This record gives sequence, C-alpha cells and structure tokens, in this order.
Amino acid sequence: MRYAASAATALTVAALALTSCGATAPAASEPTEDNSSTGHIDTGMANGSPALADQLTAPTAESPQLAERVEAGELPELQDRMPAEAVTLIGKDGVGQYGGELQMAMNGNDDDSLIRRYAAYEPMVRWDGDWSSELTPGVARQWEVSEDATTYTFHLQEGIRWSDGEPFTSDDIVFGYQDVLMNEALTPGPTEYLMDPEGNWPEVTAIDEHTVELKFQAPHGLFLMQLARAEEDGKFHRFPRHYLEQFHADYNSDAEQMAEEEGYEDWADMFTAKGWVTLGTGFDSRWMNPELPQLNPWIIENPAYEGTRVTAVRNPYYWKVDEDGNQLPYIDRLVFDVFDSAEVIAFRAAAGNISYQDRHFDHDFRPLLAESMDEYDFSLIDVTSTDMNTLLFNFNHIHPDEQMREVFTDLNFKAGLSHALNRDEIIELVYFGQGEPAQAAPREGSPYYHEELATQYLDFDLDLAAEYLDEVLPDKDDDGRRLGPDGTPFTFAVDVATDRSVEHARVLELAQGHWAEVGITMEIQSMDRDLRNERRDAGEFDVYVRDGSAGLQDAILRPHWYMPYGDSGAYAWSWGSYYLDGEDAGEAPPEDSPAWRQWEIYDEILVTADQERQAELMHELLDVSAEAFWTIGVSTSPNRAGVVANDLRNAPHELFEASAYQNPGPSYPALWWWENPDEAVADDEEDAQEYVDEYEGEDLPE
Repeated sequence: MRYAASAATALTVAALALTSCGATAPAASEPTEDNSSTGHIDTGMANGSPALADQLTAPTAESPQLAERVEAGELPELQDRMPAEAVTLIGKDGVGQYGGELQMAMNGNDDDSLIRRYAAYEPMVRWDGDWSSELTPGVARQWEVSEDATTYTFHLQEGIRWSDGEPFTSDDIVFGYQDVLMNEALTPGPTEYLMDPEGNWPEVTAIDEHTVELKFQAPHGLFLMQLARAEEDGKFHRFPRHYLEQFHADYNSDAEQMAEEEGYEDWADMFTAKGWVTLGTGFDSRWMNPELPQLNPWIIENPAYEGTRVTAVRNPYYWKVDEDGNQLPYIDRLVFDVFDSAEVIAFRAAAGNISYQDRHFDHDFRPLLAESMDEYDFSLIDVTSTDMNTLLFNFNHIHPDEQMREVFTDLNFKAGLSHALNRDEIIELVYFGQGEPAQAAPREGSPYYHEELATQYLDFDLDLAAEYLDEVLPDKDDDGRRLGPDGTPFTFAVDVATDRSVEHARVLELAQGHWAEVGITMEIQSMDRDLRNERRDAGEFDVYVRDGSAGLQDAILRPHWYMPYGDSGAYAWSWGSYYLDGEDAGEAPPEDSPAWRQWEIYDEILVTADQERQAELMHELLDVSAEAFWTIGVSTSPNRAGVVANDLRNAPHELFEASAYQNPGPSYPALWWWENPDEAVADDEEDAQEYVDEYEGEDLPE
C-alpha cells in the first residue's frame, strides 16, 4: 500500500471529455444532470501535425488492393466493413493516394516496440500530434468523468469492427479486463495504471453495446493520461472476445485438452501464445499470431521474433477515413528488417533505404546521415527527447555511513559542486555544443516547466563554489583536499554502467577535474549495469549517475527525479519505495525531510482530475524540489536526428521521443502517403541482409 493516501474528497473536474466528433462543440463545458463534467477539446492541427477532423465522414473509396478482393468475393463491400459515419483524419499535405511500402529497421528480434508504435497506437484516448496535455478521441469517441474522479464512462466509436469483420463492443472490453487482466493465470502481476491511488482495482461494467463504465473506489485523477500512454500490459480494449474465448478455460471446457494437443503446457500458455504478452519474455502475441483480430490500420503478415523481416499489411476493416471518405491507411504494407546493431541501421538509413524512423539513431549518427541525405533524397527529423538532462548526479541520501549521509544531504555541498561544474566546457567537448546548462527539471515547453528548479546553481563560479563548500567541509589538508567530518580527505565514488554511452564517461572525467579544483576528490567506478543496479537497490553506493527522463508531459506521471518515488530516483530510492509500498519495502525519511510535503502534494494530484489544478499542484511540488535540490544536473538533452524520405507526405519532420508518447503513433501513420507510390517498395530480404555483411562493425565518419 502506498504511503499516506489522502482521504477521497470531492474535487471539481475540468472539461476532460470530448463531444462526439460529429457534433458541434459547445463554447464551454456545462455540468450534466448526473453531476459529471463534459466538454470539448480542440482537435485542430497543431504545428502541421495530422489531426482529427471536427466531423465524421461517410466512407466513399478504398484501396485498389481491397477493391480487387471485393470483386473476387473475398471481402464484403466497403459500406459493410466500416461505420456509416467514420472517424476522419486530416493531413497537412492534403488527401493522399494509395500504394507503396513503409520501410523501417529493427535492432534485434525483440525490438517489437517499433512495430507497436507504427502499427498499433490505437488507445482508448490518445495524445495529439504536438503532445499537449490535452487528450483526443481514440477508440472512445467521448467520455465523462464524475465530479469526484472515481467514475469514468466511455462511449465507443460505433461501427468499429475487428480485422476479421466482427463488431467491436463493450463486451470485448469487459472480457479483456475481467477475464485477461484480472485472471491470475494470465496476469500474475498488477497492471498498476488500472489501480487507484489506494491500490484498488475498478469495477468495469458494460452499460450497453457501446458504453462502458469504470468505477474506482478512490479518485484516480491521472487515469486518462495513463490510458493514453498505456503499454501493452494495460490495454484492456485490445482482446477480441469472439476469437480468444475459445482458448480460455472459463469459456471452453475443452481448452486444456486443446492446449495439450497443440503442445502447450496448459490453457494459459496457449492463450498467451494466441493473444497476450508471453509471460516472462515480453513478446507480444499480436506480432506472432496473424490470426489474432486487430483494431489497427495494419495487421501482421510475417510474424516477429522468427527471422530477419517482419511485415504488416492493410487492415480491410480499419475504421478511419480521410476528409474525402477514402478508407485509411494509404500505404499498403509495413516492412521491418531485423539487424543486429544500430550501426548497420545507420548505414542503411544513410543509403536511403529507410522510409521513416527516429529510433536507434543516437547523436553519433547525425554526421553520417547529414552527409548523405541530399544524395539519397531524404531529410532529417528533429527528434525532441523527453529526457530533460544528459547526466544526473544522484548522491545517496540514505548512505549507510552517517558522515557521508550528513554531507550528501547538505544543500551547501551539492550547490558548491554544481557551481564548480564547467557546463559550457562539457557541452562543447562532449555534446558538440548542443544543449544548455540545466538542472533536473521539466523542459521548456512542458506545462510543468519550473524556471527556478531548472536554472538554480548553474553559474560556473569557483569562488562561489568554495563559499558553499566551506559551509560543510571547511578544513583542508596541505594539498588543498577538503577533509571530511572524520578528518581524512573527503572522497566519493561514482557508479556508472559500462553499457551506457561513452558520453557519460567523458562527462565524469571532466567533472573529476572540475571538482578537484575546489578540493573534492571523485573516483569513477565503471561496472556492469546489473551490478550497478544491485548496488543501488542495496543502498551500497556513494553516487549513481544516469540521464534524466520524464521531462515533458510525462513529468507528472513519472515524478521520480523530482521527489522520492519508487526505486528509480536513486538519490533516495528507499524513501521512494516506502512512499509507494510502505515500511516493508523501504525506509521512512526523517521527519524534517521535504519528501513528506511532496508526497502530500502528489497525493492530491492523484485524486484530482482537473488538469489545470494538477498543473498548479505539480508546480507546488517542484517548488519543494527546488528547496531540496535532490540531484545535480548537467545540461538539457540534445535533440536527436531521424530520417524521412522526401516524397513521404503527412509524416512529421519534428517529433517527440518518449515511451509515454509512443512515437510516432500520435502522428497517425495511417494518414501518411507516398507522392510516388510505385517507387516506394522495400528492397527484398536478401538485399537487406547484405548490409549486415558489408557494414557491421564499420566505423562511423567523424
């Protein structure tokens, strides 16, 4: 049980629900008779990104491939496959044309998140293309939130069909929740985002064929955002009951016998192979079982995890259209070639053989891509990472040595070290001049940007650094080294994982020299990532370093760098575990710790559904973060580069990168189209494999 769950109080909910896309939006939200709140969120295009239209459109046309199948009697007519009035998408480059293939590259067989983000971002509610804090319709066209943020009512888009033609209804959602997520044989661990702040599961009820209600015991203010970001273990609407119940023991008394005949250990093993995340591996059966019905624009053709190429083809029952009523997607086929290294993928992109991709290109690849883009007719995508800092120094606030703990928790010590860092030098030498000095704080552009937290103690000033350090370690030896409370030179070690970027090692070497100038000795300890994490979890470290994540809209969902929260915030991991899971999981902080105040604020965020109030509370939480100064940051994370073919239309050239965002899914890949579709066909699998032999281990250009 999470520490200090606040009492559930009635809190006003702002306009969170969407009117039907086919209705005229009211000027402002009005309370309904059932004491809930609804309202309209503008879904117009932002920054040129594809977006939802304000109205539904009758389907009028389909791809030539599907028309041929209709003519051959393999498929029903278009009007029998789609809603009479379909969800409508508008692209910045206008109405497109059918044809062509989209070619990407996976780094290893288990890189299935690439497939998911292109082919399967179809959540209940979704982020928009510019990743604002507002949400847009997904599978749910409209929703209401009760005034106390305990009851969420979702109205499904009518007329949606699974990829085998069967209707999608609220019964599928109830089945996915009750019979899959809540079945211990299939889901032994908790799906945490579905739990309210007091650790309770909701009651899920089908009100009618297209309406489903989730009722929590305690307010769950962040639930809609969690739905938009949900990973595969939490998307309760993606289980086709009509297909999967044949493998489920509660619905088929012969399921165990069927499992034995097909070579599975039991019915649960069979069920996961047919339609769930394979237990213990993370493999998603959607990419392994072409027979599993989907709601996505493309459905799997050549399964994943088996060879060197994965493919997905157009879903004939996909339920969205463009503004002229043309059924989406435009592009015929997705092709994912599997390689064993990011370097090979970079060379393949540099040769113009990747249509669109932002994944697997780190900062070192930019020169290679920029050098060849004119010759091979592609452009660079500007990829803004959710990471808010290149490197964070996490001093162990729960150090087993009391003297070390006393020093590490002293704000003067951290402020002094921060002022002694020559961040401009680090940015120039390590990050090629990209980025700005910054502390651990949400980035500019985030609704939670906090200027004081982001900019405090940044000036490179050795005299000021010495003043701060004199407050906590005033004595020095003859060599100018500061003495600890025990009278010996004060030294600490920094744990860094060997599999991290060499950039981290470069930063540490420079910081080592900077801090030596003010009398502080720092040792660098490189080690295997697993050992580093074991030392962190045991509290047996001095300083733990890594890059800082959760810097945009996801800051409120993953606040571990801004307050002790779980074990990710290594500066006080045991306090964070105490907050989430109680005294059996971690250690309570001292009574005067700012963590207590932050936890009170976050408890209120968790029971508040009003997004404006959430933002106000998050700023209050960050006020306390500025006072606590938990970690020392270096600089804002530089934007990365991706690649986009020059004749690919409606695809964004600016993108966010974050697991919470599921990039590029919110930019509607179903709406992308080729200017010359006949030329946009992927190389065959043998040609793709030649890149492994030719470029693996090749040095990148400087």
